[in-house]
Amino acid sequence: MITLIKRILIPIDLSDTSLNALNTAIQMAKRHNAQLHLLYTQDIMDYYPKMGQMAALEPMLEEVLEKDKLLLEKVVQSIFYTHQINCFLHVETGYRSKVISEKSAELNIDVIVLGTDPDIAERSYLNDSLAYKILQNTSSHVLTVPAGTEINDFKRVVFPVLSQENPIAKLKMSRSLIEKNNAALSIVGIIKQQDLNFLSSVRDISESVKRRAKSFSGSVIRKSVYSIRSATDIIGISKDEKAQLVVIEGNTKRNFKEFFLGNFTQRMIRNAEVAVLFVRNIPERGFVNVPVQAANRLTLKLNL
Repeated sequence: MITLIKRILIPIDLSDTSLNALNTAIQMAKRHNAQLHLLYTQDIMDYYPKMGQMAALEPMLEEVLEKDKLLLEKVVQSIFYTHQINCFLHVETGYRSKVISEKSAELNIDVIVLGTDPDIAERSYLNDSLAYKILQNTSSHVLTVPAGTEINDFKRVVFPVLSQENPIAKLKMSRSLIEKNNAALSIVGIIKQQDLNFLSSVRDISESVKRRAKSFSGSVIRKSVYSIRSATDIIGISKDEKAQLVVIEGNTKRNFKEFFLGNFTQRMIRNAEVAVLFVRNIPERGFVNVPVQAANRLTLKLNL
């Protein structure tokens, strides 16, 4: 199934990070002729009183909410008149990740565009990022935009082919975004040490992705790299190729070790210096056909 981008949700809190992501969302909405939904969430945890503090929060919360709402209504009007985009404002109160996930389902959102905090890489993996929490609870695709990086289009896209993903399904679901940008697509087969027995499978599926992508991308190249740390190597490749986007699956499964050291998705959220599209609704099995005798031995390794 090809995902057409018709509704884009942008969580906004008037910070530089969210306004930067809003610029990316506006450019996307223009290319896809999509609706843009701004979601302002007054997260009650931001105003939780300190121990022993006896403050009446409700009047303060209402005052802050009204001021921000008035400003955001002006932003919505400006977007409509400047860019001719159908833009809507939604104001909610609650826990931010929960509100965003529920609103995306209610509005049938195709892509959530989210700015990532500038200091996110320094935090413990035990403290899940907002983007990761949303991925755990949404069926919408999630596009993260790094703070301080202006991204107006996706002319160069890195498309990794990994053994734990389903690359053909991932290509179908990201096709609209690649096609609308007439992007130059770099298909990178990631060969990890535990995948050496499946080297030919990785190359074959990479070639299959290349053949399919030729019909709708600006240009396509294919290569394979040996990798010890997939996220680190993909981030390095995207920098070397001056890419604006990396497309991966938004897989939030973790084994015990990854709760402390982070899984592949978390590392891409925290460390990527370009936009990352986390594709959802992908069948869970990867493309590698693991022999029955080897299944038990390889299960944990293939999910790293």
